[in-house]
Amino acid sequence: MKRKISSLAMIALIVSLLAPRCAASDDPAASLIKRAGYTVSLELTFTKKRQSPMERIISLLDYGVNGYATGFVVGDGLVMTAYHVVSGKLSASKKATLGFAPKDELDVKVQVHGCHATVLRFDEEADLALIRTCESQKQTATVSFQTNLDKDEKLLLIARPHGSKLVRRGVFYGPYM
Repeated sequence: MKRKISSLAMIALIVSLLAPRCAASDDPAASLIKRAGYTVSLELTFTKKRQSPMERIISLLDYGVNGYATGFVVGDGLVMTAYHVVSGKLSASKKATLGFAPKDELDVKVQVHGCHATVLRFDEEADLALIRTCESQKQTATVSFQTNLDKDEKLLLIARPHGSKLVRRGVFYGPYM
């Protein structure tokens, strides 16, 4: 129970940190356009974890990137994205689309502008991952972070649960407990 509460608090904090200034807008779409400069495209390459010798030889052909996702620049060379993006845990239908069997365990390599990215931290339950890229990405000087939320502070939630687009506004009423 405590883990769920801390995960919910973490999600609320991340959302408030990513969009505290743009949440005042009446139009969530306008807020997204203002923040477009702080997003990056993640290039994903999925491979089977335990490959047979023949699969290893075939994988040398390297077909390249076979998936894409979005992340938010949160610091110098730091990008926040969803954990399911970097975990390699895909649904059976997505695995089939990529040419894998439903029971295959997958590794995923993440690149940002051709630069290999490394997962620094993740919270599987909150579906968040912090990754480091090998170079600075975009200007982050105008992104502001706050350590705590004030009661009645406006929030903007931007998510893509299971591929669906979700933009919602809300108000922080206080801690869960």
